[in-house]
Amino acid sequence: MGGTFSSEKEAPVPTEASDVEPIYKAFSGTDLTGEVEKDLAGHTTQGAHGVNYHHPSTGKEGSTFYMPCKSLLGEGALVGAVNQVKALGQTKALIVTDAVLVKVGAVKALTDVLDGAGLAYTIYDGCAPNPTIEQVNAGCQMLKDNSCDFVISFGGGSPHDCAKAISMLCTNGGSIKDYE
Repeated sequence: MGGTFSSEKEAPVPTEASDVEPIYKAFSGTDLTGEVEKDLAGHTTQGAHGVNYHHPSTGKEGSTFYMPCKSLLGEGALVGAVNQVKALGQTKALIVTDAVLVKVGAVKALTDVLDGAGLAYTIYDGCAPNPTIEQVNAGCQMLKDNSCDFVISFGGGSPHDCAKAISMLCTNGGSIKDYE
């Protein structure tokens, strides 16, 4: 027991869309969703839009909100995520961040990977702590004006919250106040 496993090979980093497809299918198949799409009481959380959203309960047990996600972590995760997005056919990102992260060059790590993958992007750096309705609306307008087809949040909680709201509104329409 103990020691290192030096004889094991490191997993290859996907570099082509064809490299990502088997990984994506392995972790995104319908055989994995059956039990995941149920709340603790066993009720389905499948929404009318084909994605899981908010569902009122039948009693006084609260509501279920289920939104599946996939997280890539560790070295190479950024390259892997960009390759998976490209494999899905996306072509132009709206990067939602704040001006400080752009100014200090932190966003450049992301834009370099996007450039390397041949994906276009527009940067919305108008996020401030506790994003406002105006900031969300400005991000939505930038997404539409620049024909972006996916959103990347880069930074802390405020860019992440703003990016989620932009994505939700651009996908489902309405005003952010409609979702209160």
